[in-house]
Amino acid sequence: MRRAALLLATFAVIYVCNFFIPRLMPGDPLQYSSSVSGEDMTVAYNAEQLEQLRAYYGLDQPLLTQFGRTLAANLRGDLGQSIHYKQPVSTVILSRLPWTLGLMAFSTALSLPLAVGLALVCVRRPRVDKAVYGVFSAICQLPPYLVGLALLFLVAARVDWLPLSGGETAFARYAHFGQRLADLALHGLLPAVSLCVVSLPGYFFTARASFLSVRRQPYLLGARSRGLKEGLVRRRYILRNAATPIVAKLFLSIGGLMGSTLLVENVFAYPGVGTVLREAVRYRDYPLIQGVFLFSTVLVLAGMLISDRLCAGLDKGVRHAG
Repeated sequence: MRRAALLLATFAVIYVCNFFIPRLMPGDPLQYSSSVSGEDMTVAYNAEQLEQLRAYYGLDQPLLTQFGRTLAANLRGDLGQSIHYKQPVSTVILSRLPWTLGLMAFSTALSLPLAVGLALVCVRRPRVDKAVYGVFSAICQLPPYLVGLALLFLVAARVDWLPLSGGETAFARYAHFGQRLADLALHGLLPAVSLCVVSLPGYFFTARASFLSVRRQPYLLGARSRGLKEGLVRRRYILRNAATPIVAKLFLSIGGLMGSTLLVENVFAYPGVGTVLREAVRYRDYPLIQGVFLFSTVLVLAGMLISDRLCAGLDKGVRHAG
């Protein structure tokens, strides 16, 4: 209960900051307003039109009044109207959300099994462990956009079969769904690899520490003394008992993975929430900025809550076993 109350208080602070901080940026969102997404208006609004638009979006009211109206609308599930895209914020985010979540899932499907597999090998082979540990210690602080830029210039720019940007081939006609799925995977490969590189060390260090802790437990000696095969010991005793910290780390890393994904999407012009956020900041689209950060905050705090519940369950299991 205390943890949930702390997360709720954190959400409240972030929510308030999310409303007021974007409005501290210089510039008027109505001066950046566009008729088509990404294209500035060629005809400037006159003073009367600007006043009408301010009244329409509620920007002519005091900040506290705007905050109260925004809070009331959000509680009803209304995230407001995007000034730049001329659509409801929820519509804009939901149209890009599958791209971002798909990229996050793709990168996790690459990095998590690879990290766990490497950790299993390293706890049995000290020389391999020393080399892998050193490499991951060196790359664990690399920013995701730098990894993405390196892959973009050193890999994608040198081969013909890897796309440089985008989420799928423009104007492509697919014979079947499998062909489109392959095209989507190809466009998402380098962004996913960029995220995989920055995610691998964290998963590896957690899995390695968990495996080393389990290997010291006396029940492993008992399992081997009964003549159980090593593969069965790894699956039934090592992997099963070490799984909870790894899964907890997975949910705890959602925040970092979300932030990395938003950056990498902009490097590869991937059509996810990250490119929407860039446009929202560029055009001072306050409702859209708030909507993106609100979604990100909920996702991160939900991951932290799930991770906390998993760790609490692990502690109860350990106390019960004791």
